[in-house]
Amino acid sequence: MVVLDYDLSSVINDVDFYEAFCEALREINNNPISFNEFSEMLETNYIREFVRQNTNEELFWRRFRQLYISRHSLPRRGLREFLFLVKSRDIKVVVISGRETHSKYIWWDLSRHGLDDFIDDVITMYESTILQLREEFLFDKSSLIEYAKRKHGVAGGFVCIGDYIADYYSCIKAGGVFIGIGSDTRTSILKKAGVQHTAKDFYEVIIRLSEIGFLD
Repeated sequence: MVVLDYDLSSVINDVDFYEAFCEALREINNNPISFNEFSEMLETNYIREFVRQNTNEELFWRRFRQLYISRHSLPRRGLREFLFLVKSRDIKVVVISGRETHSKYIWWDLSRHGLDDFIDDVITMYESTILQLREEFLFDKSSLIEYAKRKHGVAGGFVCIGDYIADYYSCIKAGGVFIGIGSDTRTSILKKAGVQHTAKDFYEVIIRLSEIGFLD
């Protein structure tokens, strides 16, 4: 099985992130920030510190992920070719998202890009709430990964692909191999957290999968 993070990993949708971020700021009576300021903080991972300094971090991010939906996404380079390859190997592909919105929004986005036929399932934190799964840290997806394994009868190894440190921690906690994806700055942050395999796009992800023997 391949577990895909969606936002900023499978697709580039900084504007969607920004809109949800600013709406969450407005709801707690803080002024929204400029897109340039937001982009710089997102790229350098300072955005968590900004939230800590301005509001209750856990309450903010939980509200943020309830507001996060797709409007302006573009597939990351190589995504279609990657999905075609793994599906030709009869590998399950499951999107597991830290959003707390219904999976239909991601299905709609996948359909818009003509990618929905390559995806076996989409699971979000919305399902985690319904299933009353435990979240040991903010954006902990490990229980959702375990749920996906049971649901799709996956007993063997699996790979997770994501752009965020919490994606890495969730994957390792659930027993998978993690590949970090993103810009040089983003992957540098992931490497400092212990990530061994990184890629700037899905063409490089294919190379990493070959290197670890996942496609043999």
